[in-house]
Amino acid sequence: MTERKFSATLLVLTATVLLAIWPLPNTMALRHVMLLVGFVAACVVLAQNRQRWLGPQAWPVYALFGFFIWLVWHLLVLAGNQAEQWREFTGDWLRNALAAIIGLALGIVLAEPRQNLTPRLQHLQQPLLIGGLAGTVIIFCARYAYEIARTGQWLHPDFYMTPYLGKTPLVIFGSLFLPVVFIKILSVREKTAPQIWYLYGFLGLAATVGTYYFANTKNGVAILVLLFAYFLFQVLTRNAQIPSHRSVFYGLLLACLLIFAYGVKKHLDNNPAWSNLLADYKISVQIEQHHNWKDKVSPVPLNAHGIPVNGSTYERVAWGRAGLELLKEQPWGYGQINHSFGALARQKWPDFHPPDGINRGSTHSGWLDFALGFGFPGLLLIWIPLAVSYVRARQRSDFWSTYAVWTIPVIGISYLTTEVCTGHFIELLFFMTALFSGLTLPRQSGANGASAD
Repeated sequence: MTERKFSATLLVLTATVLLAIWPLPNTMALRHVMLLVGFVAACVVLAQNRQRWLGPQAWPVYALFGFFIWLVWHLLVLAGNQAEQWREFTGDWLRNALAAIIGLALGIVLAEPRQNLTPRLQHLQQPLLIGGLAGTVIIFCARYAYEIARTGQWLHPDFYMTPYLGKTPLVIFGSLFLPVVFIKILSVREKTAPQIWYLYGFLGLAATVGTYYFANTKNGVAILVLLFAYFLFQVLTRNAQIPSHRSVFYGLLLACLLIFAYGVKKHLDNNPAWSNLLADYKISVQIEQHHNWKDKVSPVPLNAHGIPVNGSTYERVAWGRAGLELLKEQPWGYGQINHSFGALARQKWPDFHPPDGINRGSTHSGWLDFALGFGFPGLLLIWIPLAVSYVRARQRSDFWSTYAVWTIPVIGISYLTTEVCTGHFIELLFFMTALFSGLTLPRQSGANGASAD
């Protein structure tokens, strides 16, 4: 094995491990090792493929890594709290930079696997990385199965706290895995993937729906509904070859529909907040009239039906509205990944609840928190590479480009509605943005790529 292919192989393996364990508690030491190993391998890959990212067509990559220049400027000139920003700069942002370099190199490798990988790994890279993307769902289901065996009980409400200490990892990583399921089912229908993916797709969908159900996550279910609707649209509009296994496909589709419908129904039954969402929103957005949102101890107001507003809805909407007000006043950002909203809110509203240790509060919207931290320039330096990658990926038909077309909107939605402006979720964001930027760089050969198998 040549040095070129050894480095690319090591890169694929470390990325697989990272994707599988990124949100898993008590894995920081392993994540750090993987980031360092992956960084070294990525540097070798980038040096060997420097012609790919040194040309003018690579400007989205420069925009993404230009964020780190903006970060230094923010630290030196615009710092809201220089001591805490420096601590993040030497901790969180160092890891984010490593993740971005790994993602860029991996994207370049996946764009031209024949040049970078051994023949064996060319066939294995897809299953390996898909396994990494499925890691969170697999770990959750395996731990749940163990809990059933240990207790003899089938239902364990709020079990998500046991393996992951929260819903957010399940929402984000489950949502990154779902596109794989739908793409592969469509690929089998078009005879570009083995029929075994019917089974894998069915199991993957069932496991993810189960994960969302037991986590009782409204964000996850909303993303699932949107992805499933897009999948059905693809089924109806794409011209599939006439397969001999048509009955298998439609049988699987019916099974998926039943699983999807049952999971959504159970979720709606357990979350009456959906039925009062509009009425709750109308009250929650009135932050000038109602001040309950400033103090977590105060009771929530009543909606137009005389029913107490759902606590989660109230906090999300009210803090989101307050965050937008702060962003208009602070368009350059406060300068921190963690809790810029709380710091700015205390400055504007002295009666906003005091910090709980270093936790000052966030808006429950990753993008809004990110903008409050690093302003509109910082936000655009992420959004522009993602948008360009989406446009470029739509012009290609290989599996990973198709995955980018499905997943970039998922990232946009999930980071809008979920509290993810913290820790490894920002590492993941930079990794995925760099991955898609590297993947969609113009190929030397000008080939359009293989089909999405």
